[in-house]
Amino acid sequence: MDTLTIGFIGGGNMARSLIGGMLAAGHEPSRICVADPDPETRERLAREAGICVYEDNQRVVETCDVVVLAVKPQILRSVATALKPGARPGQLFLTVAAGIRTESLERWLGGEVAIVRAMPNTPALVQAGASALYATPRVSGAQREAAESILRAVGLVQWIEDEALMDTVTALSGS
Repeated sequence: MDTLTIGFIGGGNMARSLIGGMLAAGHEPSRICVADPDPETRERLAREAGICVYEDNQRVVETCDVVVLAVKPQILRSVATALKPGARPGQLFLTVAAGIRTESLERWLGGEVAIVRAMPNTPALVQAGASALYATPRVSGAQREAAESILRAVGLVQWIEDEALMDTVTALSGS
């Protein structure tokens, strides 16, 4: 995990929480990047977290080993479709968007990527959460560890083997 670069698409509350948790857990700021369209958000993240920031989402896809999709579910399709040309086979995409199945994400990103779907609950915003994670078959053991490390920075982590259970977990955990 120490050598991986982690890039966030979206710099909102959940991304800031994950970044804060990762930094508190000892992750190097130089290995974390964020792309966000809002200049004030980028400036604040660069100043407060000391991480690299981009306006263009493609920069994250081009430069990072792990891409965390931290955007609202209603825009995830358009964001993912725009990322498709730069997505590399086997590259790990971690989504924290509620209600979007990995099958849809694979289609939007081109089908050759590794995807972990995570559902952190709202206490994750203060590093006291619990997250359910589901990995597609293309996700390697090392990628599972990377995804778990990111989410463990904001609370407990539990892997589930059946994506259909994700909605149940979401309903029960108060996400």
